[in-house]
Amino acid sequence: MKVLLTQPLTRHIKDVPNIPDLGLGYLAAALRNSGHQPLVLDWNMRCDERGFKDFLLSERPELVGVKIFTKDVKAAQITVSLIREALPHAAIVIGGPHPSALEAPDLMDDFRDVDFAIRGEAETSLPALASALQNRPDKSAPLINPAHIRGIAGLVWRDGGRVRSNPISFVHKLDEIGFPAWDLIDPKDYSATVLGVDMKEGRSAPIIMTRGCPSHCTFCTAFNVNGRAIRTRTPENVFEEMKLLYSRYNVRTFMFQDNCFTSGKKNLLTLCEMIIRGNLRVEWDCVSYESLSSLDNETVPLMYKAGCRMIHMGIEAGCESTRKRINKGGSLKEIAQKAALVKSHGVRVGAWFMLGFPEETFREMLATVRYAFSLKADLVTFTPCFPLPGTEVYEYTRRKYALKKIDWALFDIDASSYSMSRISSSQLRAFIKLLRLRIRAARLMKRFGLGA
Repeated sequence: MKVLLTQPLTRHIKDVPNIPDLGLGYLAAALRNSGHQPLVLDWNMRCDERGFKDFLLSERPELVGVKIFTKDVKAAQITVSLIREALPHAAIVIGGPHPSALEAPDLMDDFRDVDFAIRGEAETSLPALASALQNRPDKSAPLINPAHIRGIAGLVWRDGGRVRSNPISFVHKLDEIGFPAWDLIDPKDYSATVLGVDMKEGRSAPIIMTRGCPSHCTFCTAFNVNGRAIRTRTPENVFEEMKLLYSRYNVRTFMFQDNCFTSGKKNLLTLCEMIIRGNLRVEWDCVSYESLSSLDNETVPLMYKAGCRMIHMGIEAGCESTRKRINKGGSLKEIAQKAALVKSHGVRVGAWFMLGFPEETFREMLATVRYAFSLKADLVTFTPCFPLPGTEVYEYTRRKYALKKIDWALFDIDASSYSMSRISSSQLRAFIKLLRLRIRAARLMKRFGLGA
């Protein structure tokens, strides 16, 4: 079966990343390994609606999968409508963070033109769905046949007037998934660069070593997609993929995108040693979630020697009372010490913060801002807290405003009409805008040698 994996049309989305989508790459590989013919049209897609429809009519995929983030729901609805108009007989399935987090009936109500959704990891489920559709004895029969789709993990479908869903499952042995279909998401077709790395040659590519996050942050929905248990690829498997990207695709910088990349010290050290012994002249950045215990005087120098140039820390709040309410682990003192240790070994620090948590006061926000700048991090970002489906923050918002559900097609995460903190949404937007201007000004001053 010919299967197209795509994103919502980019012309409807602000701040579009230009980076290969690992999730779609993994799904494409899984489909290919099951005998199907995958196509990928992701963030490198620069076509308008006419061009997208022409592509659909030219390729005529029998199954189309659309990956959706909550911020892109409106664009996804438009994209799904275009697919249905161009290919009235094709099956359409949606997946990704938003479908994984939203209640199944609400999801299917928001996307009337789709036939299925898959929640959670789909490397097993999507090929199974494609095979079930392909193997129908009567191709003119309805797509939905319980005998064909029973047991497909995470699958959501309509059964008459009801919405049914199967339990979600996760892949436990990540090495067995195989590498993404890099030929379909070739790094040369993208222009993303690694933060903290001054690219002098070659291309950049994302990569992961782990899936899952054990944290219980009230604002985060990552566990809906990948679960809470940390599962890890072996260092050998990761290194083999890096070598492939290095030799075949001229990749010289890597973005480790998983939240828990530094969670296993032994694996981290082993990977770094393999990069050094293998003489891969690469640079990379990574994320370290709230458990920073692996960052010490043994690991950080070796990470630098292996090419690590920036570690991003999801600190989120610099006020202890706020951190307690949002279930963030680790003390601010420890974080400051780890940030200083990382910088002392030549690795840059990225610090991520959010403002506008439920019941957060302006005084608490100011405490976060003061803490953020006290770290002297190389990169500081401030974003607003918003109520992602499936989170405690979302349930708080529904209770506070007596909402049955939020209309995600009209929701703007940067301009939420549902203030959760003790200041208004407009005040929060103005405050964050001011902070971003300050950061930008400081960066320019430093570039021109006018600041520290």
